[in-house]
Amino acid sequence: MRKPHILISIILILLAGCQPAPSSPSPVPLGEGQVIDIVWQAFDPNTSTHDRTAWDFEVRSVTGQEVQDLFTGRPIPGGCVPGPTPPDNVSIVPDGPYWVVEIQRRPVTPQPLPTEYYSPTAPPNIPEPFVYQARFLVDAITGQVVARKIYCVIY
Repeated sequence: MRKPHILISIILILLAGCQPAPSSPSPVPLGEGQVIDIVWQAFDPNTSTHDRTAWDFEVRSVTGQEVQDLFTGRPIPGGCVPGPTPPDNVSIVPDGPYWVVEIQRRPVTPQPLPTEYYSPTAPPNIPEPFVYQARFLVDAITGQVVARKIYCVIY
């Protein structure tokens, strides 16, 4: 009587092994915070201070067609940015989903609070002396930086 149970158990085990492998999970959509982290990793080497708090980030979801004109040409117009030369921009798929991140340098000297002593002759607090603006394009599916534009002050 035990032999039919053993035979059925063996058949069930063999059939369980024949199940198709689970498919690879679909990519998890990136959130704005994750996109900013990805962009900061790409942007940080080209800043002088390496201080993320010196920058304001604006993130929005776009298609390639909406922004492809913003990323034509070299990643650094004028080539005056500190740090390593970033890779060239790759082609943008017009109907592809992307995140565009606009980065602005924070104001040079913060406005004083009414209760605070403020000297108009004090040297300005310059959070980032060379780069003043940057724009990054991140593939919404892969999370890779596809294109960038980094603008700097030429002294």
